[in-house]
Amino acid sequence: MTIVRKDQVQLSAQEWTDFIDAINATHGVAAAAPSYRTFVRVHVDAMSPAGMSWGVHSMPWMGMDGRNFLAWHRLYLARLEARLRKVKPNVAVPYWDWIASPHLPPAISDPQLLQSWGVVRSWDPTFLPTQADVDSANARTTFPAFQRALEGVHAGPHNAVGGTMASSSSPADPIFWLHHASVDRLWAGWQVSNPGQDPPNLQERLLPPPILGLKVAKVIDIADLDYEYQ
Repeated sequence: MTIVRKDQVQLSAQEWTDFIDAINATHGVAAAAPSYRTFVRVHVDAMSPAGMSWGVHSMPWMGMDGRNFLAWHRLYLARLEARLRKVKPNVAVPYWDWIASPHLPPAISDPQLLQSWGVVRSWDPTFLPTQADVDSANARTTFPAFQRALEGVHAGPHNAVGGTMASSSSPADPIFWLHHASVDRLWAGWQVSNPGQDPPNLQERLLPPPILGLKVAKVIDIADLDYEYQ
């Protein structure tokens, strides 16, 4: 069954409840594997010397190139979504369109909820990207150039939310998944406009298993991962 990822402003109250309940069910030491903290740990490792060879982010001061930025996060998000669906089968990760909705999604911004997740924020919307920033990225006609530009755009919401989202443990804040769904949505749209412009390393395996483990070629078409964007 194809999963439909919606704009977060379109989610019903029940859809938000299911999403939050699924996240809560994966928290804590008693949660079945892979737990939420396992996903967070993988991202921490991806931004550390341990994950330098994975190519997840562009961090030149550490000698890390972001050759797998888009592919890695696409699979990472899909794996988290699949984990949540084991709790709530109808859950689909929504996307946060920070251009059309330049404010924090209220459903996952309640102070008590954030405290229960151990999440800290320091919201500053002046860091959010503009439509011109997105248009500039979309104007790139080769995958490497587009990926570099979109990775730069993606940094803005991380810094705008601040706190946990501006750290290597950013997935601890569930807004991370909504943010990266929007990044992935932009890539999917760009792919339609630029057919055949794929990453040059299609046979590289995305690390680490078992959270990841597929080759880049297996994540190029979102239809192969059984989801689409509304």
